[in-house]
Amino acid sequence: MSENTTTVQTPERKPESKPCYFIAVRTVGGQEYNVALIMKARIESKNINIPAIVVLPRLKGLVFAETPFPHIVQNVIAGIKHCKGILRGKVLADELLKVVYKPIEIRVGDIVEIVSGPFRGSKGRVTDIDLEEDRVTIEILDAASPMPITLRIKDVRVIERKQGEQ
Repeated sequence: MSENTTTVQTPERKPESKPCYFIAVRTVGGQEYNVALIMKARIESKNINIPAIVVLPRLKGLVFAETPFPHIVQNVIAGIKHCKGILRGKVLADELLKVVYKPIEIRVGDIVEIVSGPFRGSKGRVTDIDLEEDRVTIEILDAASPMPITLRIKDVRVIERKQGEQ
């Protein structure tokens, strides 16, 4: 997974064939981890059946608790300072994974545009990709001499695929 994801595990999970549901808890932006830690402490002290609490850095103001029953989560978050309440409905685990995991669609030879940083708006050709570090090395096309620079993958956008690939 390319995104940093924090999962706080509580009592051990039993194998189930039922679909996995999450209830979304609204929080004050920036307080997601604090709320998750308080929820974890309450779940452990009261021995409540919530196997996991998930905080996604990309989704500000939300904490996800694994259970199909909103009333259980409502009891856990009651009185927590930075909680605003729960969102209606349930979120399937597959939908949550779509937010977390986004496949990398960049290849060596692609033409990319830099979308942030001092070279924003410049175009370049991808010369190397380091998936472990989430880095890409490109050569700026408009430069008089070859000028390789290394950027985060999320700082570039593919504008033209390498010839022969779609």
